[in-house]
Amino acid sequence: MEERIIDDEYGRGVRLKKTEDGYVDVTDAAIGDEEGGEELAFEFPVFDEDADDEDLVGLSPEEAVKLRRQKEEAAAARRAEYEKICEEGDKLLEAGSFKAAELKFEKALSMDAVATEATVGYWCAKTADFEEPEALVEEYAEEGSVNLEYDLGADAVEIIRNRYADKFRQKLAEIDEEEKELAEKVEKAQARRRKALKKRVKKWAIPFAATFLVVAAAVALSIVFFTMNYRVSDGSYIPPTIVAVCTFVISFVAFGVFTNKFVNACRMYRANEKLSSTDDGERLVRLREYREIYEFLIP
Repeated sequence: MEERIIDDEYGRGVRLKKTEDGYVDVTDAAIGDEEGGEELAFEFPVFDEDADDEDLVGLSPEEAVKLRRQKEEAAAARRAEYEKICEEGDKLLEAGSFKAAELKFEKALSMDAVATEATVGYWCAKTADFEEPEALVEEYAEEGSVNLEYDLGADAVEIIRNRYADKFRQKLAEIDEEEKELAEKVEKAQARRRKALKKRVKKWAIPFAATFLVVAAAVALSIVFFTMNYRVSDGSYIPPTIVAVCTFVISFVAFGVFTNKFVNACRMYRANEKLSSTDDGERLVRLREYREIYEFLIP
């Protein structure tokens, strides 16, 4: 085993032993190997704090310090510019110049990684101080509240929630009222169409199934009679083969017609079950998407 002693700043030795298993055993020389001694923990500082900064690779310490200082100054200047633009945007909001404020905050969004203030200001401007929240709701109606929170940021969403909760509750009440009336209308029309379409599906299902069976039987008989012609020499199976083939051709044409009728009936029945297949139904779907966003925005 190898053994080395390293003197620390207090004049104490630290004994390092390399064991037979390849491990290193660290022992305070002042304590020795006695059992029950005080257990010491050593923490080693990390000197390479900029290991992930590619710009500092290959620079001398002086150059690295200079570059870091330049980056810090640039970040501070960018932050100051960001805050200045946000202040200008806030003043435009107070003056009711929403379009100009929107442009200001849109510029600020690209100047900060989080940009909570700019995000809140941007949507305040875009929605006329949330007098028209549909601009935000429509943006995320299909994507959902999860994407809304991801794009805006949790802090920005929380600020908007707390500041405009009453307006969101008012809009939600309006949506609930419209949805209730529209849902009743859509469901009644859907039920009426469902009854008629179900009859149509049944009407064409019978000839579709019947012609399918005839086609299948004609194909089977045609194959059987055709092969039997090679087993007899008097040609007695030629007429039934001709009859079976003709039956197949006629029934296949009929089968194609009835299949088209049956498939269209089924397609119309399935379409009726989708709310978005009608204008009123599509509006109902949209209202329910709006409601999900408004419920998310109410604290």
